[in-house]
Amino acid sequence: MNATVIFSYAFIYFVLFLIVPLVIVTFVMTCIKFFRSNGMQMTELSVKPHRLDKESMHFLKTLKAMTNNRYDVLYGASLVNVVDIDDSVKNHEEVQDFMEHCHLDYVVVDNESSSVKLVISNSDESSPEQTKFVEKCLDYVGVQFIKLDKNKQCNEASIMNALAA
Repeated sequence: MNATVIFSYAFIYFVLFLIVPLVIVTFVMTCIKFFRSNGMQMTELSVKPHRLDKESMHFLKTLKAMTNNRYDVLYGASLVNVVDIDDSVKNHEEVQDFMEHCHLDYVVVDNESSSVKLVISNSDESSPEQTKFVEKCLDYVGVQFIKLDKNKQCNEASIMNALAA
């Protein structure tokens, strides 16, 4: 046998036993990397639905009855859902984070124009700083703001006046 035949066999065995397994292992490792579930398992979570208390549910039904299906009522929104802030504002991320923590109990939205007409909220659940900020923001964009009392009640006439405006 001459040298070229030996080198040909050596090359074939080198490719067959060294390069092919290396390519297969690399492919399998890549597949494992991309298809591996690195997220949280659903068995680790205990999720339960949010239930409204009786006072909130009663007020929500009353509010829907007062609006005569002309308005939609959103429950549990934050100020970020109602007011947009300009990107040029200093500390944009901090302001947006602060606005996400400003809780609004009920937001009344017009069906036809999709504009926010009225915000009703319990100021006892927010800090005084948040309440003042919410009032200023809503006043700036022309949205009426009504505060609920401790029993989650307010004057129906003031709601009707705010919706009529």
